[in-house]
Amino acid sequence: MTDEERLDALRRYFEGQPDLGVASVYALDRLIELRRHLDHLQELRPRVTGPEILRQDLSLGNNVLRSLLVICRIVIDLAGDLSVRHGLRFQDYTEAVRNLAVILSLSPSVAGILEGLPGLRYSLIHEYITLDYERVIEALDHLGAVKELAEAIRRGEAGS
Repeated sequence: MTDEERLDALRRYFEGQPDLGVASVYALDRLIELRRHLDHLQELRPRVTGPEILRQDLSLGNNVLRSLLVICRIVIDLAGDLSVRHGLRFQDYTEAVRNLAVILSLSPSVAGILEGLPGLRYSLIHEYITLDYERVIEALDHLGAVKELAEAIRRGEAGS
């Protein structure tokens, strides 16, 4: 996404909204990037027929793993940002993500799925660990929780 496209997307988010402040601009920018990677994985999902295809097709595997890594990173970033803004402490990424359930009143099922993202991020980064491709497939099948999170944050940042 070019800078111009990103600015246009931000303008669309802000249309008709009061001044949301710098913190909201940061969150909405992260949400736009999150949406891009969620949409990308949704396009790729029909091609991911199982763990073996991710091992065999380097291009597909790299696409899926990279977008999952970006999604994990953005969720963690947003969790840290929102935790700080709401005065909630956290010792690690998992605790920051756990705070989202309190801040956004997420359902226990959504919160539980999101809580696994910091561990998935760790696994994706540290390739010396044998990557569990079943876990990758499971993450792809639970992206709805990330979409729910994104919508809850968007509503909160827009004040609606």
